[in-house]
Amino acid sequence: MKSTIRTAAAATLMLASPVLAAAPASAQPREDAAWKWLDQAMAPTLTEAQRPKLIWAAYNAAAGAMCHEVTVDEAKLGKALEALLPAAGDAKTSDDQRKFLHDTLLLHLGSAIGIYAAENADNLTEFCADAVALRDDPATKDKSLFLSKEEDVAPSNEVTPK
Repeated sequence: MKSTIRTAAAATLMLASPVLAAAPASAQPREDAAWKWLDQAMAPTLTEAQRPKLIWAAYNAAAGAMCHEVTVDEAKLGKALEALLPAAGDAKTSDDQRKFLHDTLLLHLGSAIGIYAAENADNLTEFCADAVALRDDPATKDKSLFLSKEEDVAPSNEVTPK
């Protein structure tokens, strides 16, 4: 596929590869160093299995924020992020711990979105084309967090009266 999806895949592989994680930041391209930093920042609160899921959510959120051609399904995004937290009634996790994990998760999500924005701001045409292809490809459309093409509309800032 195109470079954006390759970037997402490379970031995911980097998160799972101790060899890449061991390379000094100065020997890596800036983007790799940023992903390495994020992986280290996430390690205390997210497992190795959870970190790629957060990166995937961030890719979708970044594309939804940067590309007018795609819109993130907020329910899917919320569900993906909620799955990374302990269950609400989990006896092993206090309310304070859950709030800390929630806030930390949002910090990591914002950091990953920022890395995607920095990597792709100068190449939005290709980045957004990749997101549209992901959304429209029957093999991947259920894996993305985008609304379908038929549902994909610009979000409204209007408040619906109750």
